[in-house]
Amino acid sequence: MVSEMTITEARKKITSLEDTMDYEDTISITNHGKEVFALLRWDTYECIQETLEILADEQLTKDLAVGIQQAKENKLVDFEDFKAGLLCTQ
Repeated sequence: MVSEMTITEARKKITSLEDTMDYEDTISITNHGKEVFALLRWDTYECIQETLEILADEQLTKDLAVGIQQAKENKLVDFEDFKAGLLCTQ
């Protein structure tokens, strides 16, 4: 959910926002009615960064598409079987 707050309000409330914001919350901080900052939780920021890194890497994007297709086709590999296969190849 995106909510709006002036830069003056944000300055006054910054220390209490950690307790009130959820993962999906964003605060649009405005100055004289113009959006100047987006405030979000750090874990949300990290997820966005990781997603951008994946999308910027052609091979990772292809691997992700293959994985999504395999999941749709229910061609999943049990983690324990996968892990056992790794141990056998070493």
